[in-house]
Amino acid sequence: MNMQTSRVRRSAGLTDSLIGALLVTVLAACGSGGGGAADTAEPSTSAAPTALSPSPEATVTEETTVPDETTPYLDPSLGDSSKPGSASQTTISGTVEAGVESGCLVLEHDGTVYGIFGNYDSSIVYAGAKVTLHGQIDKGMMSTCQQGTPFVVEDAETAD
Repeated sequence: MNMQTSRVRRSAGLTDSLIGALLVTVLAACGSGGGGAADTAEPSTSAAPTALSPSPEATVTEETTVPDETTPYLDPSLGDSSKPGSASQTTISGTVEAGVESGCLVLEHDGTVYGIFGNYDSSIVYAGAKVTLHGQIDKGMMSTCQQGTPFVVEDAETAD
């Protein structure tokens, strides 16, 4: 064994000994408590819970309620029933087109594209047909068509 290898091994052994001694000292200090005023104080809850022993605070959930004065109230009588999107009957006309998704139909009326939904006669409402549709706009409707403002057809007729 040459002199350089011997020094490296001795310094590595020394480093391992120092790390071990430091670890023992730290662990002993943590467990000793040390006495004094700190032992009479409430235990700290700032330590993060471990996966093996979750603290009760980590598993408790609280429900809160929003006071009535902060809950918005929408008066349905304030809406203009002549505008699209209201719960009133709406009529749209135009040429039905195939949507971007298979099986979906759309119709453009006054610059707005509508997705066509509802129970309608498919011999009247189909891609290429000129129609007048009566129904309601349902902006909250979920659809796989992903195109246009949802229009739920209640009645359909051919437009000549």
